[in-house]
Amino acid sequence: MSKMPLDLFLREEVQMLLDHLADLLDLRVTFFSNTGESLRRGKAMRNCDYCHLIQTTFGGWEKCISMDNDKQTEALKQHGIIAYRCHAGLRECLAPVYIHDVPVGFIMFGQFRLESDTLPEMPDATPAQKRKLAAAFDALPCFSESRMNALLGMLKILIDYITVREFAVLKSDHLRTEIDLYIARFATEDIRLPDMARHLGKSVSAISQFLRKKYNTTFKTLLLNYRLKLVEKYWQHNINASVAEVAFNSGFRDQFYFSRVFHRHYGMPPAKFRNAMRPAKCAATTGKTAKRAAVKEKADKTAEK
Repeated sequence: MSKMPLDLFLREEVQMLLDHLADLLDLRVTFFSNTGESLRRGKAMRNCDYCHLIQTTFGGWEKCISMDNDKQTEALKQHGIIAYRCHAGLRECLAPVYIHDVPVGFIMFGQFRLESDTLPEMPDATPAQKRKLAAAFDALPCFSESRMNALLGMLKILIDYITVREFAVLKSDHLRTEIDLYIARFATEDIRLPDMARHLGKSVSAISQFLRKKYNTTFKTLLLNYRLKLVEKYWQHNINASVAEVAFNSGFRDQFYFSRVFHRHYGMPPAKFRNAMRPAKCAATTGKTAKRAAVKEKADKTAEK
């Protein structure tokens, strides 16, 4: 697996979420960097007693590390969640986390068993050790197959929540994330660079230099591009909206300025752009209507039989 030196941190919201999940499900919920380093474990929970016995009494630590690496590589190849049984017989679920399409880490739900699981054979264990292992194995959280599938669904939602809201970010991109979030929140209002700088606790020059040197852009360009995206979305859902209406609802207070920058960006006036969108939207609507009609017709014929 590629080991990129990415420096991550988890925001407080994600740390609290991991804590609640670990407590609610009695699971070990761990966030790893993409180098395999454990960044956060729900409620700072240690390994379960069964895992601790395997690692300390039977020398399973190196096997655990090796399997973690192998499964992280597998999860990256599948670009999704994987569920598996580890070398010691424990169940674990692992999912990669991506920020800006870059794999930055993993979330693991683990150290539970399924109702159908039995204690793995330990031929080298003494009778006393086998009794300890059996007791520790039986004490593990026990899920049915359907409950494990529900856990996988929950893990997917958690991953989506983290990546969409960018609650786990690259430290080097932290300021850019804050800038993007601020613009997304206030784009339809009359905001300026000094407003954002004050909100983020930075100087105007610091933000300007950061955007120019690292991203070759400016606050004005970022804000304009975001507002133009809002224009497209607004017309997608309100195809008959006037130019003045869509401009105002996308953060443009001067209709003439809006028309000018829109034409420069898209190569056509706003009204022409809207009219060009109409056939595509009508075709999509017609297609959905036709599909519904076909389904209804098939159902009616079935009912007649």
